Amino acid sequence: MMYKKIYYGWYMVAVCFLLCFLFAGAGFYSFSIFIKPIEAEFGWSRSAISLTMSIYLVLGGLMGPVVGRVLQQYGPRKVMRAGAFFAGISFMLVSLTQSLWYFYATYALLALSISHMAVIPVSSLLANWFDKRRGTAVGIAMVGISAGGLLLAPFVGWVTVHFGWKYAFLGIGLIVWTTALPAIHFFVRDKPSDIGAFVNGASGLKSVEKEKNELSFDMVGGVPAHQVLKSRSFWCIFLAFFLAPFSQMGVLQHQVPIIMDSGISGAMATAALGVTAGVGGIGKLSFGRLSEILPFRYVVLICFGLQALGVVLLINTHTVIALWLYVILFGFSMGGVVVLIPLVVAHYWGLVSYGVLLGIVWAANAIGGACGTYSSGLLYDVLGNYEYALYLFILAYIVSILIFFAAGKPIYSDTPDIEKN
Repeated sequence: MMYKKIYYGWYMVAVCFLLCFLFAGAGFYSFSIFIKPIEAEFGWSRSAISLTMSIYLVLGGLMGPVVGRVLQQYGPRKVMRAGAFFAGISFMLVSLTQSLWYFYATYALLALSISHMAVIPVSSLLANWFDKRRGTAVGIAMVGISAGGLLLAPFVGWVTVHFGWKYAFLGIGLIVWTTALPAIHFFVRDKPSDIGAFVNGASGLKSVEKEKNELSFDMVGGVPAHQVLKSRSFWCIFLAFFLAPFSQMGVLQHQVPIIMDSGISGAMATAALGVTAGVGGIGKLSFGRLSEILPFRYVVLICFGLQALGVVLLINTHTVIALWLYVILFGFSMGGVVVLIPLVVAHYWGLVSYGVLLGIVWAANAIGGACGTYSSGLLYDVLGNYEYALYLFILAYIVSILIFFAAGKPIYSDTPDIEKN
């Protein structure tokens, strides 16, 4: 039968796509939709509301090493299942919000739970199932992040408009329970040997364990973490991937109110948020390919530079045409960041300390995004508009590009001939 010809690992990709869809569409992109309704109901300042997402991002980033250790002990299936169960509960608990401290606490709980079904578990699971096509598998799964913003966030916005933000959170929790939990339970297996299969790309009748051992022997190489952490290149890259997400999240998490404050309707602003995320999916696929044919530093320049140009357009967005130009430019380029973060570690320092270094750079991304989200709300509260925050973000993009180039050329590269020229 035809279905027997499909490598079972592609079912893992489908489940991982779903988990990224829920993680991003419900836990990330939708937050901007709730700012004004919550502000109207409780009278909290936008900086106070924005601090919620900052807490979420920081805790999510710092949970990386913890999630990694738990994955090693229990395997992706059990970790994902527990994460989905408690994420569903967390979303429902948010719907009961009556005080600011409770709002912070439930979002902190959400960050702790959803991190166990998000990017790190997804990457670990797919690494177990794929060898030669690992990049393709991870790339397809990560497009789920953009799809979540494109499809789920507008749906959440529709529920919020017609039934209220509390019912939206309750509905999100139920969606996680009724989709993620069954998918994980019925389809996810930690590794191919669990069903008597082989790693995708394995040759002949080699056993899975032998294939993994040979892969580790062949691929290990690079600079040890203790040396990397003493280098200028690392701290330049760390700062660059702090500043760019600082700007990206500062814009994205306030995009709906920024657009509405320019005189465009809330429905149009919500639709623009969804399309921004959707175009980001194209960016994820495109920047992965660009990194294979262009010097890596220039790929980063394109990614950060186009985002800065998008923010320039956003400042001058007063018409629908200008809005959609911003959406296409910013959405496409922002999609590259989540792809470039894991690639930058391999390009500059190899694989010998890949997990440790990726965790640190990912923390820079999370903390930078949290600071940017809070800064937008704070500057709005102090100055009464987002204009100066947007100028700050443009400057941060420019500085991030300059600092990244100060890191020098990659030591390890997928395009060695180009990089040497």
